[in-house]
Amino acid sequence: MARSLKVLLRKLIDYAGLFPPARLPLDEAIGNYARYRRQPEAWMLGRFICPASRLEPLEQHAALLDGGQPFAFSVLASGGIDQPVLLETLRADLEAINRFVERRGERVAPELIEIKLPAGLGDDDAIRTLVARAAVLLDECSPMALSPFYEVSIEGSWREKIDAAVCALSLHNLERREKGEAAGTPRAGVKLRCGGASAADYPSPEQIAHTLIACRDAKVPFKATAGLHHPIRHFNEPAEATMHGFLNVFGAGVLAHALGLSEQHVVDIVADQDVESFAFDDERLAWRSFSADLDAIAEARDRMMISFGSCSFDEPHHDLRQLALL
Repeated sequence: MARSLKVLLRKLIDYAGLFPPARLPLDEAIGNYARYRRQPEAWMLGRFICPASRLEPLEQHAALLDGGQPFAFSVLASGGIDQPVLLETLRADLEAINRFVERRGERVAPELIEIKLPAGLGDDDAIRTLVARAAVLLDECSPMALSPFYEVSIEGSWREKIDAAVCALSLHNLERREKGEAAGTPRAGVKLRCGGASAADYPSPEQIAHTLIACRDAKVPFKATAGLHHPIRHFNEPAEATMHGFLNVFGAGVLAHALGLSEQHVVDIVADQDVESFAFDDERLAWRSFSADLDAIAEARDRMMISFGSCSFDEPHHDLRQLALL
């Protein structure tokens, strides 16, 4: 396997077996995650995505959490229809995380918390206010350095919504740095939904590209979820939708970060359905004439292109084998 592909895919896939379309029972999902940690492909495996409300029931399967490295978690916040409700539920979610860590100790490592922005927050000032208040709760209620990722809606005026969220998060991160907070203080990031139950739930290549470019320019981390469990963009007949590929999206993000690509170039990479356009070797990854070396890939992954949630871990690496990439 090419070293560039291994750097790109390292801990890229956060396992979301609890969520559609898999929607597995909790015991089966956490059992799968424990098993994946022992497979040869475990180097691609990131965090176990779990709603805060299901951390306590997870205690019934605590034996699975023993052995090996700590289990990494991305916790899905309960959310709310407006800012007051979201902040109230966030406090309860953080308390649930604390209780979980107190019971399991060093066997568990919550790393991220995923928070859906209320649909009514339409401008960057409102988002900045919510993010600032959420940060206070994170500082006060959580002894862990949880990185918050805020899910952005792309319905309606999607460019304005994406720009408002990215601007708000960028200013928030900058303000925290200027206050001299610890270098290890987590940055707030953007989460983008890349698929769903119907074709209407899949963002266009233009929407993904705009988000990637906005995040790159504002130095805001990016996380994706849903619809990305296949490597290359393609039309999926059962879903009746053109599904995005994780090599497209994360390759585009890496190349945009490394080379300062235009938004149109990123659109072209995200939209490409030809696996032959992509090349991986021991020195670099490439899409047509654009390439990034190992250091650039690693930097983009560490700083910007964090991970994606998938209800399947098997499909991504099975597909990569079918393409002779693994």
